[in-house]
Amino acid sequence: MSHQRYSVIPGLFLAVPLTSTDRGLRHHVAVAADEATGLARASYAMTEQIRVLAYDRIERQLGAVDEASMTQISRYLHLFVG
Repeated sequence: MSHQRYSVIPGLFLAVPLTSTDRGLRHHVAVAADEATGLARASYAMTEQIRVLAYDRIERQLGAVDEASMTQISRYLHLFVG
C-alpha cells in the first residue's frame, strides 16, 4: 500500500507491506477485507517494514486503505522515519 504523500521522488514511492497474520503488534495496522479495500482477507500493514519501489516495476494495484487506516499508518511511519 502506498499514498501520494509518500511519493516525493519522481518514479519512486514508499510502500508498506501487508500480512494476513495478526501478530498482535501495535504498529501493525489492521486493514479490513471488503469491497472498499479490494482485499480478499483481513490484513495488517507492517509499518516497520517500509519499502521504496519504482512505479515502473508495479503491474497493478492490489488494494487500497481508507483514510482512517492511512492516518494510523502515517503516524507510525513518522515515528520510525522521523
